[in-house]
Amino acid sequence: ATSGTVNFVVNTSGGGGGGGGGGGADVVTNAEWAGGGLIQLAAGRIYFEMPNNSRRKRWSGYVCSGTVVKDEATGRSVILTAAHCVYDDANKAFARRVIFIPNQAGTSTSGTDRDCSNDPIGCWAPEFGVVHDNWTAAVFPDNIPWDYAYYVVPDTGAHAGAGAGGALDVAAPGMTISFDPPSENVRTHALGYSYSDDPNFMYCAEDMGLEGAFNWWLPSCGLSGGSSGGPWTQSELSEPTDDGPVMSVNSWGYTGSPGMAGPILSGSSSFASCLFSTAKAGPLGVDYPDGEAGIVGCNVSN
Repeated sequence: ATSGTVNFVVNTSGGGGGGGGGGGADVVTNAEWAGGGLIQLAAGRIYFEMPNNSRRKRWSGYVCSGTVVKDEATGRSVILTAAHCVYDDANKAFARRVIFIPNQAGTSTSGTDRDCSNDPIGCWAPEFGVVHDNWTAAVFPDNIPWDYAYYVVPDTGAHAGAGAGGALDVAAPGMTISFDPPSENVRTHALGYSYSDDPNFMYCAEDMGLEGAFNWWLPSCGLSGGSSGGPWTQSELSEPTDDGPVMSVNSWGYTGSPGMAGPILSGSSSFASCLFSTAKAGPLGVDYPDGEAGIVGCNVSN
């Protein structure tokens, strides 16, 4: 049996066990991001629905975070996020009714809703998601090494609400995504839209270590649920045009003590780069039934 909350409401207010890095006067555990810059424009809130059970008769709403990334593909924009924000590994279904709200911290209302007219540049509806088949074949926590994914947004017909619309990555310029190995024990920012601080854009920052073989670790990070899928970068983000690069995403934490894990996007055990290629090449214009709006790819034989 699988609990009703473990898949998509991951408690990231906790941490613990293992992990290097951290310490020092420059540790930020949980604060509102006031630096603006490109990351404020590229990152946003993701609202979506997942089924309450495998029968897909009833669905509930959830929130995550994501970042528009540079893709050099024609006719689409790509959002980097966490796999548990795209695919329900327990009930075996892709999310439905997904919207991405860039710079949601600039909303004119008090928090997250589906009214795109009160957001700075409106919102965009992804057409499909892309996850690794190892994420779909197992359940949390056995699939945490593959907790990364992408949403694909067509350039036309996806915008609603405020702003001029058009291509998402024109209205909210993307950040660079890196699949090169980052550095341990280097100050790292993790950012996202924690629902406990809705609608603020929050961040933590400290030296990054490892948690096991498959995750980076920020041992003091206090970002909470809703920040999942938000970007990690080792840049100081001091310039308005500083685009990172993004090298991981918020994934999970322990209950009872602080800390945030992020999947390792580099190396032979990661298929994040392969999935990115799938997101850039996947067909647009497909009419997906509820629960089927996605591509499962990049298995070990690919």
